[in-house]
Amino acid sequence: MAKALRADITGLRAVAVLAVTLYHLAHVLLPDVKWFHGGFLGVDIFFVISGYLMTMIIMQGLERERFSLLDFYKRRAKRICPALFVTVLCFVGLAVLLVGTSDLVRLCNEGLYALLFVSNIYFAQKTDYFGNSALDQAFLHTWSLSVEWQFYIFYPLILMALRRFLVEQRYIARILFIVTFLSFGFGCYYSLVSPQAAYYVLPSRAFELLVGAMAYFYPLSSLKQEALLYLQEWHEVPEKWKEEAANLAGKRQKESDGWIEDQFLGYMPRRRWGVLIAFYRFCLKLHPMTLEIIGLLLIAASLVLVDDANGWPHPSAFFPLFGTYLCIAANNQHTVLRWKPIQLLGLWSYAIYLVHWPLLVFVTKLGFTPRYIDLLLPILLMGIILHYGIERRRNYGYIFLGLYAVAGAMCWYLSYSKATFRLQYDVTRYAQYGGHTVPFNGEINSIGDLSRKPDFILIGDSFARHYTLDLIDRGLHVVTVFRDGCYSFANYVNVRPEGVVDQQCALRYQVAKVALERYPDLPVVVAQDWPRYHARLLRRSDHHNVELSKFAAALRQDLISLSQDFAPHKVYVIGTPRQTIFDIGSTCMYLHALDNPFSQLLGKYFTCKRTMELRDIELNQVIEHVVEELPEPNPHEWLDGRSRVADVKYIDPNEAICVNGHCEILVGAYVPVFQDGLHYSWGGSVKVVSYILSQIGVEQGRVRTEFEDEGISPQDKANPLYAPSAHPLLRVE
Repeated sequence: MAKALRADITGLRAVAVLAVTLYHLAHVLLPDVKWFHGGFLGVDIFFVISGYLMTMIIMQGLERERFSLLDFYKRRAKRICPALFVTVLCFVGLAVLLVGTSDLVRLCNEGLYALLFVSNIYFAQKTDYFGNSALDQAFLHTWSLSVEWQFYIFYPLILMALRRFLVEQRYIARILFIVTFLSFGFGCYYSLVSPQAAYYVLPSRAFELLVGAMAYFYPLSSLKQEALLYLQEWHEVPEKWKEEAANLAGKRQKESDGWIEDQFLGYMPRRRWGVLIAFYRFCLKLHPMTLEIIGLLLIAASLVLVDDANGWPHPSAFFPLFGTYLCIAANNQHTVLRWKPIQLLGLWSYAIYLVHWPLLVFVTKLGFTPRYIDLLLPILLMGIILHYGIERRRNYGYIFLGLYAVAGAMCWYLSYSKATFRLQYDVTRYAQYGGHTVPFNGEINSIGDLSRKPDFILIGDSFARHYTLDLIDRGLHVVTVFRDGCYSFANYVNVRPEGVVDQQCALRYQVAKVALERYPDLPVVVAQDWPRYHARLLRRSDHHNVELSKFAAALRQDLISLSQDFAPHKVYVIGTPRQTIFDIGSTCMYLHALDNPFSQLLGKYFTCKRTMELRDIELNQVIEHVVEELPEPNPHEWLDGRSRVADVKYIDPNEAICVNGHCEILVGAYVPVFQDGLHYSWGGSVKVVSYILSQIGVEQGRVRTEFEDEGISPQDKANPLYAPSAHPLLRVE
């Protein structure tokens, strides 16, 4: 089994880890960058490389009759597990000292599934890659390791079975070629049916690893040899190749065991084809350097032009995968990637890949706002330390296996117990999501003080629901029609990440119209996370997806229809809050409650700021402009004393807590304004609700100015004398 590293493959590893790392940093720190859509393809490149190396190791072992399945698994474990173990251990330990309960529980669950190599299945069930929640998943990137390990389990068994029944290697190659083609088709199909699952699971990703197998079975050298044999048979060999062709033909004739023939693409065609002769003459002219450069150009173009907006895997995956295949199949001994820094980066690539994403998550979660370039050096240094300190060693035995099991058990225990021993006092209930426990089934509900007349109707997704705990606390009576993750208006409805339309969501607009008929005199408030749906709208009339560039036009059309359908009500459209994305407020609250030297240092000098500059929501300006252009009610055009159009106004919730782009992050002592970096917390919504009520002309009710359970210890909360007021009853109609 070959021990020497191929410089071209090591260079490809460097390209892959650079692509992934720069892409992730750009996504988080430079969201305006639009020219680097395909950086995620670095993972696909890793898959091809892994598929090639595993095929080489297994097939060479089988040919020499020295392949051991147990030894194969041991070598893979010693290569992958130690660095993963240390990464999980370090960041879970850091989380125990610095992050809140829910973040710690999530991190420990992810760490446990990563150590068990099933994190891809875990994330497939709950995470839309780079959706809002994905930015809190510190071990999200380990899904690719799980895919590889699952491939390692099954792949050698398949090759062993094929080798048992098919002695000649060429037949194994042909079967795997067919499987690769079918797997590619399945992956593209599955990404349409279930895009969220397709991104993560092995069946839809297997073809990427199998492309690496094709690079082993069908390298450029074997293609040239077959070309020489075919041209020799028809006496079409160029002069300078005649001697080598004759030697190959002689060996093929002499060696009856098929050893030489096994190196080629397939059997030699018996008929003379002019096109095939021209093709083989062209193949003889191919130089490994030329083939590698073509492959690298395909990869580079894909990194800039390819994106996953329409799900992944996608037919466009052919280009970067074929480019990677060309680079490996060329086996260029004088690779253009042989520059020493590139080779070193390739050697460190696995360690860099492991540390880059959790480091980015922790840095942003703890309130740091680094420049793009600032994180490259610490990522590189941590990767180097992990590589030389842990990954490069291979003498791990049963003691390490025991430690690995202990780490998994520790992750389970911390998740199960929630590590409540860490907190000096319980965090305030006013930090919870502002719509906690409020129904969002898409039906008409009433919340608050039901003994009084309803004050207004509130319609929307979770960005409408996050106002409700404060509305209940004020003693108001609100009629609601909520469906989370739902855009539902006259002309368009959203498709969920799973690729389907939620029926309760589709009906929400009709249900809202019923609520308006039932309460004809109430003002109506519509609140949405409007930008969330920019890539997932479906036209109701013909079920066509809306192109990204036409999203604003679709929104305009729906608001125009709303102004007609909601007449004669007064309608108030609420914009989307500016968002921290990274939950700085909650982090600060927990740093204060954890009260250890590290948390106090970070909270005092780095994380805990009362205000922060938050990016504007560009779509809010579009909505405001559309609303301003809507026709206003004209008494001369009323029908039966009722306006033909609704009186629609726009309300920007950011006006309540932001001044010149700087927005409140904390209220009270340590209550976060945002519960998850996106939605308002109960306490954080108070000022915004007061502002909205003043705009729509509804009385304020009891406005909370103090959050009485801040800093109350768990022991005090257990005392029966401490009994915070319960929420007023909710009624479902």
